[in-house]
Amino acid sequence: MDYLKVGSGLHSGKYRPDIDGIRAIAVSSVVLCHAFPNNFPGGFIGVDIFFVISGYLITKIIINDCAQDKFSILKFYDRRIRRIFPALLALLTATLALGWYILFRPEYASLGKHVAASSLFSENFLLWSEVSYFDTASTLKPTLHLWSLAIEEQFYILWPLILYVSHRWRLPFLAIFVGLAGLSFAINLHEIHTDMTAAYYSPLGRSWELMIGSVLAYIEVNRPQVLARYQNAQSVVGLGLIIVALVLVKPESAFPGFWALLPTVGTFLLIACGKEGIVNRRFLALPPMVWCGLISYPLYLWHWFFLSYAHILDATTLLGRTHSAMAIAAAVVAAIATFLLIERPLRTRRGGKAEPLLLLAGMVSVLGLALVIGAGVLPPRLKLFSAPTENEWSFLTKLAPTPGGGEDAIYHLGGQRPESVLFLGDSHVAHYAVRLDHILARDPARPGAVLAIGGGCIPLEGVYTDDRARAECWPLRDQGYRMADQPQIKRIVIGASWNWYLLIDGYYYVANGKHMAVSSPAGRQAALDRLAQHVRVWQRAGKQVVFLLDNPSSSGFASAGWETRFSRKAKNYPANASARIAPDQIALRRFLADWATGLGVEVIDPFAALCVGDMCRATTGDSLPMYKDSSHFNPRWTIDSATFIDKTLAPVATQ
Repeated sequence: MDYLKVGSGLHSGKYRPDIDGIRAIAVSSVVLCHAFPNNFPGGFIGVDIFFVISGYLITKIIINDCAQDKFSILKFYDRRIRRIFPALLALLTATLALGWYILFRPEYASLGKHVAASSLFSENFLLWSEVSYFDTASTLKPTLHLWSLAIEEQFYILWPLILYVSHRWRLPFLAIFVGLAGLSFAINLHEIHTDMTAAYYSPLGRSWELMIGSVLAYIEVNRPQVLARYQNAQSVVGLGLIIVALVLVKPESAFPGFWALLPTVGTFLLIACGKEGIVNRRFLALPPMVWCGLISYPLYLWHWFFLSYAHILDATTLLGRTHSAMAIAAAVVAAIATFLLIERPLRTRRGGKAEPLLLLAGMVSVLGLALVIGAGVLPPRLKLFSAPTENEWSFLTKLAPTPGGGEDAIYHLGGQRPESVLFLGDSHVAHYAVRLDHILARDPARPGAVLAIGGGCIPLEGVYTDDRARAECWPLRDQGYRMADQPQIKRIVIGASWNWYLLIDGYYYVANGKHMAVSSPAGRQAALDRLAQHVRVWQRAGKQVVFLLDNPSSSGFASAGWETRFSRKAKNYPANASARIAPDQIALRRFLADWATGLGVEVIDPFAALCVGDMCRATTGDSLPMYKDSSHFNPRWTIDSATFIDKTLAPVATQ
């Protein structure tokens, strides 16, 4: 295939194959990040590369049209519709169709809302409004990635008008570009420190990235001599900045912020140096890079479709390597087919003035269908199924809503009682709250319960994570430890998602300025030794200490797996279903039980109540799902059946 000919036929003006090569870096980074997040954590900066490319190409076209007095808003949007709508319509239609077949009622209604938002290019605002601990996991939202497309199109509502007015009134283009970009960057920096979600999804705080490309377009058209210097150096430094961003930027980084300057300035330099820059001509213009760039838009659209639905079918928020690779392979095939059969024919065909109207009508039709689905009027195929809709925090946040809608808080159950049991932990303690309250409501002789808990809040002093979403955990944990010393606290229960913290990297113990991962033997032992010091103090004060082992975790516990979703005959979840538990969980359970027993601490072991050998129950004999996902109990099951937790509320004096 003649890549140069194909590319030039799809772009206005003089075609630069190296820019498709930059697109290849961008889309590859995003795809690898989403498919293998532990191996390519910084790949999400590919979106920022796309923003700069888009701002550059679109602004250059508009500036040239204005200079020739042939700019037309209608013509501009005609081009945008032809560029964006064909592949997007195919994706949204496929998303609704597959969702109809495999999703449950609440899931399908939610999908309808997201598809409607995507068709209106406002997915970023919907995601922004939904962000909280209680929100559906991002991997289970098939249209999540369309937030970036929404920001681009929101930018292009006003940007062409700003350029046109600036041209007609002979205003200083460059000063306007730089001024608006600086204002947007300042908003971004402010949001980084006040609202990380806004910093990520707000078009006001993201527009500067597109404007970097706009500044480059103006310089290239009006002062090309500025860019003609040190082309090879620009090329090498540009690629270097992108590589540095891929290595250093992490999901927990204060991003976009100053970190986003690395990929955006790097992209600026790669484009600015021209196609003769050494990296551009020897690497970016290679046929495989150009081809990947040519299919970058449909590949970006399809990759998350396959990954997200793979997550849904696998009933897990973390796919295995094999399933991720299969999803990406399917996305590549879909992207090539979309490019060859849909995108290229529509974009290269001359004339056809009715085509944009037909595409617009198609998008309006998808919008209408999505609104009907979102309203619950059109149910999915699985009419008789319903996944657990409440989570481990639903009861607690209704009982005592916390400021801002978060879950990290101190919760009191059972009202005012002379004695209390203090629970220190996270969501794997929170999912017992409905059972604890159920017991206390029926027995006034039991001590009350105080829960100092938060999502992802490991109850081990000295242990932290760089995840900024967990920043509220540490003052809450400190408050919980102080409460343990209060005289009315007669028993202290410590529990958590030990399988997560102690088996997966991400949390570390800090001692003498050194960080030790608690997933390592040394870090784990150091953190437990510090907890043991507290346990001995509490015991000397006459308090009882209970160590709550983690409940089993497995993707097989999520009752909404592929067996159920693709079932044609089943009328309910399978009865008495079970799943196999990984050996490392079993080994950790034994280690922690021995450690706690050695301290004279009572151990509560959910594993013993749910499992035989390495097989653990996922549904009851009445087909009730015991879990709501791969590791949290279904409140409907917990309230009546998690009886092993009852002993934590036994009267202290008679035990």
